[in-house]
Amino acid sequence: MAKTKHTRNDVQDVLQILADKLDRKEYAKVTSLMSMLFVGHTFELSDDGFEFINLVIKTKKNQAKKLVKINRQSNVIKLKPRGN
Repeated sequence: MAKTKHTRNDVQDVLQILADKLDRKEYAKVTSLMSMLFVGHTFELSDDGFEFINLVIKTKKNQAKKLVKINRQSNVIKLKPRGN
């Protein structure tokens, strides 16, 4: 299997997605954490990255559960009886 080489454009694309989805404070918080990871801050996680990956997966699953609850609520249709 060939390795995919990621470039600066990939980083820029991801940052653009974040900027589109987050407000200014959230964007600053996310990019600050990304910078700290980049320079080697461990946040008391394992050095091999598995704890970080597990956090990513767990958070994504929790978000999916929230979306299911929201979507079911938004699909409710209120019926009104016909007036005479």
